[in-house]
Amino acid sequence: MLNRSGKQIVILVVDDELVIRDLCSKGLRNYRILQAGSPQEALACYAAEPVDMVLTDVQMPGGNGIDLLREIKRNDPNAVVLIMTGFGDKETVLEALRADADDFIQKPVNLLQLQTAIEKALGRRALKEELAAMHSLDSLKGAFLSLVSHKLKTPLTSLSLGLEELERYASRLHPTEACHLRLVSMREDLEALSCLMTSLVRMHQALGGAGGEPARFDLTEVVKSAAESVQRVSSKRNMTLLLELETSAAVLGNRDRLMFALQQILENAFKFSSDGATVAIRLTRAGGHAEIAIRDSGCGIAEEEMPKIFERFYQVDPDATGQIPGFGLGLFCVREIVRQHGGSIAVNSQLGQGTTVTINLTCAEE
Repeated sequence: MLNRSGKQIVILVVDDELVIRDLCSKGLRNYRILQAGSPQEALACYAAEPVDMVLTDVQMPGGNGIDLLREIKRNDPNAVVLIMTGFGDKETVLEALRADADDFIQKPVNLLQLQTAIEKALGRRALKEELAAMHSLDSLKGAFLSLVSHKLKTPLTSLSLGLEELERYASRLHPTEACHLRLVSMREDLEALSCLMTSLVRMHQALGGAGGEPARFDLTEVVKSAAESVQRVSSKRNMTLLLELETSAAVLGNRDRLMFALQQILENAFKFSSDGATVAIRLTRAGGHAEIAIRDSGCGIAEEEMPKIFERFYQVDPDATGQIPGFGLGLFCVREIVRQHGGSIAVNSQLGQGTTVTINLTCAEE
């Protein structure tokens, strides 16, 4: 069998009895087996070359397997160590568990049981390594986004100031219509780029880590704040925003993240609605649950696109222009944030008749 590096898996068998070591070697032919007759030999062997798993006896002259386990785990917390013991006493098992043993093999050794235990332990190690790689990748993405944000902020500010100078200069020269339109287009592109950068960083912050201890907050206040913030920055004209807050409710969680989720839904509602349309937000409560329903009268979503709307980087593009702003991460982030709060989200939509997004959350106890 091969490890993640594509090399044969190496198992170090540690036992003072040669017959046991030979039995394990013959029974584990799919692996490369190293042998050690004492904890001291085992540590020297472990340091000399890469080892994927250690299979060690408990009682040996000159030391014991529990001390060996502790030493290996101290140097390599992700190491896989299986304990072989003919002693079934509770104290030995508890001591090995406290030292982070990965599994136990009872003597006399049953080769089928041994192979099964090894396969399970190696599977758990592979899963741990995969999770560690994912966490490392998330950290790398966070550092990259932070770096990008920092590096782009200064040139974006410089470009914005330079464009303001051009706009003031052009206003004194009475530019041609083509020149005026070009300046307007440059301003729109610059603002769009700035918004995209800010949105990407905010999405990473909204999904990163646990976000601290859950806190109690007023859901009514969060809905109002989200609605006001989106309406204030929207480029759509004469949009009507209806708030139907029929109840007050408190929830436990992260206020800023939930507000970000509501802003994403409202931004979509504004984005896909025409000037002069209406967006309605309704907050109701039934027993221990609060429901937020956001309804727009926009273009709606085609039935065949509905299963894909929560996928990463997927964007609804009703006019097939390929010019929809954003990264296609909005609804994906919304669903993850709602799940972080123990809630659920549903989307109902008909092409040409608008969309309703419904969030259900558990209220905090009074």
